[in-house]
Amino acid sequence: MGKHTLRAVLDHPQLALVGLKVYDETKVGRDAGELADRPATGIRAVRELAELPLAAADCVLYVPMQPDYDEIAALLRAGVSVITTAGNMYPQAYGQEVVDKLQDACLAGGSVFHGSGINPAFMSDVLPLTLSGLSYRARQIIVQEVSDIAHYAVAAPGIMMDNIGFGKTPDEALRPDNPFIAWMSAYFRESMQMIVDHLGVTLDAVVPGHEVAVARNRVELSPDCVIEAGTVACRRFEWTGIVNGKPAIILRTYWKTTLDIEPAWPIGSEKEVEWTVTIEGTPSFQCKVSTCASYDPANPRYNQGGEEAAVIGTGIHAVNAIPWVCAAPPGIRTFLDLPIIGSVGALA
Repeated sequence: MGKHTLRAVLDHPQLALVGLKVYDETKVGRDAGELADRPATGIRAVRELAELPLAAADCVLYVPMQPDYDEIAALLRAGVSVITTAGNMYPQAYGQEVVDKLQDACLAGGSVFHGSGINPAFMSDVLPLTLSGLSYRARQIIVQEVSDIAHYAVAAPGIMMDNIGFGKTPDEALRPDNPFIAWMSAYFRESMQMIVDHLGVTLDAVVPGHEVAVARNRVELSPDCVIEAGTVACRRFEWTGIVNGKPAIILRTYWKTTLDIEPAWPIGSEKEVEWTVTIEGTPSFQCKVSTCASYDPANPRYNQGGEEAAVIGTGIHAVNAIPWVCAAPPGIRTFLDLPIIGSVGALA
């Protein structure tokens, strides 16, 4: 995520990088261009916040795995707006203490805080909310993602194999004390809270329903990344939001490494990544969105690279938000508060 976001900033004709903070000690002191596979910039990566030239910055793109609210508040108080992909697209879901910390820091520094993302975020709240506007009395909102994460499992085995549980037994993968699943649940709950708050209803409860499917045969993703028969090869994460005693919002995500699974879930698709947003109402609507390197049949990467494209899209949406965030009045600004974020410099 960080590499793609940094690359987008360096390639952007209207943006200028002034500093770079990293969380990996092996990257400290290296040129930002080198880290992004771009020409040298003269800007060296630092480890500490105090080493950044904050006085020269208008905005920070904050893209670690998880947020540090003290670090974010320090940036905001220094007068630098913050856009993050580490959840917090709707901080109100975390309670008044978090909201007050961020809002007070924004007001003290005259800065803006904005959380961005693709799913959870755009696909799980902005798009369904927008689509619901075409339906009278929408009764149910369902958002489903189906992603082939085979390449990601090879690139990040610590996350996908160790934390998420691919290649492990079902009992190991479904252990209730998994902190990574708790972290994911918090992010998806943000989307639910944004939806119900905007629609003016109350979220009674969020009911999790996570399940796994096992490989019917051995799956070799790489020589070092193997899923044995009988171990987890697909995961289904599901959260159901209860409103007025009924299942009103369902956010469901399938992460697969193969289709040869038991049980045989209906997740076959030519797309590496596909989202389906369904609004049950009068009338009902359904929207399917996929992503890849290109949909031009003449392109060598036609209909390929969906997994990487989803990661890139997450970072690009944050980059495209910079002009709108910098122009907004101080405070927490969610997707509901900003104009539609379009592709900056598009169609040129």
